[in-house]
Amino acid sequence: MAGSCFDSIAKVSDWEGQLVVRVDFVPSDQPMMQEQLTQAVRVKVNQPLRLLEVRETIHNLFSSGRYSTQIRSEVDKVEGGIAVTFYTEPSWFVGQVRVIGVPSPPTESQLINAVGLELGELYTEEKRALAEQAIRRLLEDNGFFLPKIEFTATSNRKTQQRDIDIRIKSGTRAVFGDLIISGPATSNGSASINVSELRKIAQWSQGKKFHQQNIQKGVDRLENYFQDSSRWQPKIRVTGKQFDPDTGEVSLVLFLDPGPLIQVQIEGAEFSQTELHRHIPIFEEGVVDVDLLEEGRRNLRDALQSRGYFNAQVEVSRAVNHGERINILYFISRGSRHRMVKLDIRGNSFFDLHTIRERMLIRESTFSERHGRFNETLLAQDRESIKKLYIGNGFRDVEIKARVENNYRDNKGDLAVFIQIVEGLPTFVEKVRITGTENIPAKQFYPNLSSSSGQVFSELNVATDRDIILRTYFDNGFQAARFSWRIESGTAPQKVIVDYIIQEGERLLVRHPIVSGLRHTRRSLVDNEIRITPGEPFSQALMLETQRRLYDLGIFSRVDVSLQNPGSSEPYKNILLQLQEARRWTIGVGGGAEFARIGGNTKDVTSPVGDPMFSPRITLELTRLNVRGMGHTASIRTRFSNLQQRALFTYEAPRVFNSDRWRMIFSGLVDTSRNVRTFTGRRSEGALQLQQRISKPSALLYRYTFRRTSIDENTLQITPSLIPLQAQPVRVALFSGTYIQDRRDNPTDATKGMFNTFDLGVASNVWGSQANFTRFLGQNSTYHRLSKNFILARTLQIGLIAPRMGNNSLSFSDKSLSSGSTLGPDQRIPLSERFFGGGVNSHRGFPVNQAGPRDPITGFPIGGGALLVNTLELRFPLFGDTIGGVLFHDAGNVYSRFRRISFRHQQNTLYVDGTATGHEFDYMVHAVGFGLRYRTPVGPVRLDFSYGFNPPRFTGFEGSRQELLTGGGRVSNQRISRFQFHFSLGQKF
Repeated sequence: MAGSCFDSIAKVSDWEGQLVVRVDFVPSDQPMMQEQLTQAVRVKVNQPLRLLEVRETIHNLFSSGRYSTQIRSEVDKVEGGIAVTFYTEPSWFVGQVRVIGVPSPPTESQLINAVGLELGELYTEEKRALAEQAIRRLLEDNGFFLPKIEFTATSNRKTQQRDIDIRIKSGTRAVFGDLIISGPATSNGSASINVSELRKIAQWSQGKKFHQQNIQKGVDRLENYFQDSSRWQPKIRVTGKQFDPDTGEVSLVLFLDPGPLIQVQIEGAEFSQTELHRHIPIFEEGVVDVDLLEEGRRNLRDALQSRGYFNAQVEVSRAVNHGERINILYFISRGSRHRMVKLDIRGNSFFDLHTIRERMLIRESTFSERHGRFNETLLAQDRESIKKLYIGNGFRDVEIKARVENNYRDNKGDLAVFIQIVEGLPTFVEKVRITGTENIPAKQFYPNLSSSSGQVFSELNVATDRDIILRTYFDNGFQAARFSWRIESGTAPQKVIVDYIIQEGERLLVRHPIVSGLRHTRRSLVDNEIRITPGEPFSQALMLETQRRLYDLGIFSRVDVSLQNPGSSEPYKNILLQLQEARRWTIGVGGGAEFARIGGNTKDVTSPVGDPMFSPRITLELTRLNVRGMGHTASIRTRFSNLQQRALFTYEAPRVFNSDRWRMIFSGLVDTSRNVRTFTGRRSEGALQLQQRISKPSALLYRYTFRRTSIDENTLQITPSLIPLQAQPVRVALFSGTYIQDRRDNPTDATKGMFNTFDLGVASNVWGSQANFTRFLGQNSTYHRLSKNFILARTLQIGLIAPRMGNNSLSFSDKSLSSGSTLGPDQRIPLSERFFGGGVNSHRGFPVNQAGPRDPITGFPIGGGALLVNTLELRFPLFGDTIGGVLFHDAGNVYSRFRRISFRHQQNTLYVDGTATGHEFDYMVHAVGFGLRYRTPVGPVRLDFSYGFNPPRFTGFEGSRQELLTGGGRVSNQRISRFQFHFSLGQKF
């Protein structure tokens, strides 16, 4: 600023004292807001010109951060006085930074991070030069030693943003050449190693591509090699790279010090190598010092105490042999083994036992921890935790005493811990005073404070009040607000006066939100999600809300929000929203398999229950994001297996009616599946669904579905006389509504809360359906924590399908309607629309889809008109926090009709004229079992074993399908196996 500015000021001094009649700016469109510009200009019209005022004006303009150093002033003689003109050049701020032309590695994000140009900060040529140097270093680390780098800046004078495109011609990537070793490894006796062997270990063969990833992997391999040889502190680093442009090879200079041979011995106890590496930190840190040795000693002691050796003692010693060998000895005296059988806590009245115990680390012995958990360190930590709990809630004089009793009640090895809490008197708040508030009235805060007159004084409440007050200030533009507090004695003992001291700082207001980075997305879509309003106070909460909403559109891979010109003192700032659109086209390919009794129709109808079979599957998915720039998504998903061939098209509009509470989904489906052994079904379906979010836990779905289902009569395993009826194509048009309420704490593994769904649908020929029926399916699930380790979960599913009066266009003869009598499903309900149940996500006493009514001749399931399944689960940890156990009871069935739902647990035999003719299936089947749950980030892996008390018997058929049709074969009595096995991902409910 010194040169041009002060030269112009010197010229202005010749006009000092003359009358100013006009103040102009060139260019006339200035980057500062008019109000701030007027305040910054100290030269006033109709006032004598003062040199100091010109200096102050230039200083104010430059301090705003909106102007470069090229600010100069000129004075011209005009009629009636002089005109002062300020010539300015705007500053430029960093906008979008793109790097183009470099094959990975390095990745684009690594290059952008190396550039170091932050969104919204001042852009200068010095920063550009530093960015270029950083890029060259990163490129050299990845084998590009002769790149050509070109910076292209695109400036927007209206926003003062400068987008930077960095185009790189990287050239050919170098390859590994010679390996040059320096350091003790070249002459360290037994630790020395030749270059060819080093190269082999590091996998740095000549001609291999040279980049940072290969270098780091090689260094890691060398470190692992020496650590596997008990040299736990090797020093390996790359100290140089020598590039030969003629050959394109890089000679790598490597400093290598294998370090001393470190031997760790344990005497007095047995630990596996894995346990030693977990407990002794020198193996991980690669350093031998006093602190790490002491930490290893404590860890070994704690591990022994967790095994029940509560009085274990561990000593450590170290011996160094001329720097070549370090011998570390941990000597252990285990003592006798104990079992913590009692934890007795007394003296607590303000907090209940559950509140105290959940903060403690020591535990009584349980099934999963046979000896409990106890050691002196944990006991000390628990005493401190309890003390902090009380002090944080106003009991400043609390005392926590602990006593450990060995051989409790004369049982050798049993241990009891007695904790006595002396709470003392609580400290109460006499009053709260808030000072320092100027722009926000203090009275606005008092109703929301946790600390108030008459309340127990608590530092936790003070922390809560601090968050409330600062959040209010941050949301009202005071980004530099500060909070402090102090207490002083009140007018009575055990009472304090709490003072909250506020330093508001300067208020920041929004000038404009500036959006950049849009290529295909409509600007109106983004504007609808922006919650920042020009002229309003800048709010961190609204800025984060804007960022969240833009991410929720699902079309941006990156949303950066920043302030423009963050280091300046100007009160109005632009908010920058830099968006990076995600790839619009994605292709996914996957595979998997199922192994279970999962049907498949064969020519042999001997086994209605199905045989264990293996079914591989392949999935293909094509997705198009941001259709027409509106944030809509179209996708095609296909699945191919020997059980199912499916193609599903969906079109999703996440914000219809210009509201994020509404979502529309259109789908089309073509499916051929054999997941029910009775038949192979073909389905063509189109659906339109509107989803309305009522509140955070609740939503409504409105859906119209139109589908045509048909059954291949060559796969239909039922009574031959019913095949023509059930095989005819069915057109179903269904209007349905669904209510969903989800109050679970964790949808994948809930421990408390509830989950409800209610679905009601009506099929009618009024809107194009051949079948006329009403369908209802409801589910209620609740979760209750009985104790720290036990959770009771229950769910009830109820469903019904009832035919409705109407012009049913399906062909039903009187004979076909009566063939199943009232004991079977209503024949007016198409086979493909009935309820099928049983399996891993239904009643676990059955194989998949094997519950409910069966064909009286073949024994294959034919579905039902009603569903009732109740499940109880007791969930608990089994081995640590990773593996859990479940005891469960499933009760219910698929029933022929709603009025035939029964709680009877015995299956009846049907008789005609005193002769047994078959079995009834309308009764309640009970199954109990045990399951294992292995916790993963996407939900628990589930393994369930069940035993059925009363699985159904049924009449089956032995023979081929041809024999069934021609009257051959023979009838046999069969039964669902009492033992079932299920494997899946995620909890059952």
